[in-house]
Amino acid sequence: MRDWGKTWREFWRGPDAALLVAGGEGERQAARVRVTVVALLLITPIYKIIYYPDNPVFLWGLIITAVAMVCALAIYFYLRYRVYRPWVGFLSSTLDTGFVTSALVLFVFVGSPLIAANSKVTFDIYFLAIVAMSLRHDRRICLVIGGFTVLQYVLLIEAITHFYDVNSPDIQDPSVGYFSGVDQVTRMVFLAAAVVITYSIVARSERLLYRSVRDPMTGLFNRGYFDTLFDFEIERARRYKRRFSLAIIDADHFKRINDSHGHPTGDAVLRALARTLRLGVRQSDVVVRYGGEEFVVLLHETGDGSGAEKADLLRQTVGKLILKPPGIGHAIKLTVSAGVATYPEDGQTARALLTAADQRLLRAKQAGRNRVVAS
Repeated sequence: MRDWGKTWREFWRGPDAALLVAGGEGERQAARVRVTVVALLLITPIYKIIYYPDNPVFLWGLIITAVAMVCALAIYFYLRYRVYRPWVGFLSSTLDTGFVTSALVLFVFVGSPLIAANSKVTFDIYFLAIVAMSLRHDRRICLVIGGFTVLQYVLLIEAITHFYDVNSPDIQDPSVGYFSGVDQVTRMVFLAAAVVITYSIVARSERLLYRSVRDPMTGLFNRGYFDTLFDFEIERARRYKRRFSLAIIDADHFKRINDSHGHPTGDAVLRALARTLRLGVRQSDVVVRYGGEEFVVLLHETGDGSGAEKADLLRQTVGKLILKPPGIGHAIKLTVSAGVATYPEDGQTARALLTAADQRLLRAKQAGRNRVVAS
């Protein structure tokens, strides 16, 4: 039970920084597509209401599509001016599938239960909504909202068969087809299959992305990913008037460890240092193995010296470590030096901030190491 609880907590913890960035871009793409698709879907009910003004099905179809357009525009403009958060993906995915279910429910009341059960165009939109979930790069959305989508349709068909005699001559209409239990089960199976496939796509892309952006030895983000992420972070900070700090942290006299104890011991020390840095910051902060024994830490929402304080706290935590790699008869003490730069005071470009932090790191080393320089 304990292992299951741990697995569930890890699953529900949500995407890391790399997947969150990818999910944000996917959500924005979905928002643009959503506005375009709903705009095109408005054409049919508008056309039908003009030529068949007395048909309530077309009127309610127009109302639902119009409400969907309002929501689509609201999400689109929200994402233009706000940072993406996972709850946005949950909300937009729920709305996407919820509008389809709402349309089918209304068809039951203003048209016929057979219209809802045999709908082709409206039902197929479920698949678009399910596939779009993969753009969020969040397995939780695929599993929870995808499963909820299948449940919605199952409950809808269950309600139709419970409250209506689907074989009654009074509701039969050749133009909308007849009720078939086999066809409905097939639809449910296809919806469930779409959810499983979407979940598998996200899980696989997560593994591939992890391999491409992570340092294989420490598990931290690598420099290639950071170079892409850093430009994104600067643009986001500029757009939303945010501040952040950048700390370049270097292990002091690391070459001595390699020379005295060998590279396997040095690798073990680096893994311990990486783990300490990762556990010493918030989940929203980013820790990168920049190269060799050098690490970069991106500290969000810091300024007025708080970035330097956090970097110094990391330095103190590392200094308290007692490292005992396998095969070594004594403990190894490790210290680090750090240079800190803050956006926008110390620069407004990636190059300027990295240069400022690197120069301060050099001054920290020249001043005797085991210290943080932030100005």
